[in-house]
Amino acid sequence: MSPSDFLNDSADRTLSLDELRQGLAARRLGGKFHYFTELDSSNIYARQLAENGACEGEIVIAEAQTQGRGRLGRRWQSPPFANLYISLILRPKLAPVHAPQITLMAAVALAETVASFIPQSATIKWPNDILVDGKKLAGILTEASCDPDRVHYVILGIGVNLNYRLGAMPLEIRERATSVAELTGKPVRRESFLRRLIHDLDRCYGELEETGFALLARRWEAYFGLRGKQVRVELLDQIVTGRAIGIDQDGALLIEDHQGMRQRVIAGDVIPVEN
Repeated sequence: MSPSDFLNDSADRTLSLDELRQGLAARRLGGKFHYFTELDSSNIYARQLAENGACEGEIVIAEAQTQGRGRLGRRWQSPPFANLYISLILRPKLAPVHAPQITLMAAVALAETVASFIPQSATIKWPNDILVDGKKLAGILTEASCDPDRVHYVILGIGVNLNYRLGAMPLEIRERATSVAELTGKPVRRESFLRRLIHDLDRCYGELEETGFALLARRWEAYFGLRGKQVRVELLDQIVTGRAIGIDQDGALLIEDHQGMRQRVIAGDVIPVEN
């Protein structure tokens, strides 16, 4: 983090692709940008591009979204010219069974980027949220197109609250959301944040494809904020309670009950349980 990464004036301005490209030297990501002042959803548009043969690494940027969403169909608040809403097209050389590792890889990269811009500690809430002091700063939504034996593409959607001030947030999310500007007291230059994020994603994605998930899993575990804590996991048809242990080699969450039995959770909503 440097003084040039922050703004002295109002943060409400369009994102400059020319400024973003200055110093951008990623190997796999950011070869082409698709910029819009407004979209229904950057993930929806990126998926259309992927279906029509777009190359790996193309990035969709939306200044605002009318149908922004997170996991489990939840709405993602997407005010204009303040935050970051992007979707990346990936064509990973992974077996479909390992496709969920993309989300965990992205969480590591996003946590590392966030950590370089704020003085506070960032944590990962399995599998896809970045929290600071228990409040949501960023989220990830991945959507994949797979056959039984290959992954055609993965759409990696990322939303980050950068210059979203508390007073502008809807009342219903003020107690559970935060932003880089709120945490630092000054607006962040979005081009600087996005450039750093692309570099970190590019590096982590390369590690995943070249060396596998093991080393990334250790870094993910280091950011995992619920390790050893009692949690409730809400699944589609049941609720699992126990102590969060960590993740296995496939990225599934491990929950240990009071008898010491462990259960793998592949998808669900994790809620801390107060002691």
